[in-house]
Amino acid sequence: MQASLDTIYNEIKTLRREIELIRSALIPEEEISDEERSEIHKIREETKRGEKSRLDDVLAELNV
Repeated sequence: MQASLDTIYNEIKTLRREIELIRSALIPEEEISDEERSEIHKIREETKRGEKSRLDDVLAELNV
């Protein structure tokens, strides 16, 4: 019985590794700069506080 459980456990570990490899191939992680990370955190905090911005102001800030 123990051999069967060990076999199943090892198979599950193998499948998890394979799934992780497939996931990383399909969804590659992008590297972001510290400035981008800071901006993301800033936006997240503004969203939590319910702050709003006019689209024209945001576009002007982004030089778009």
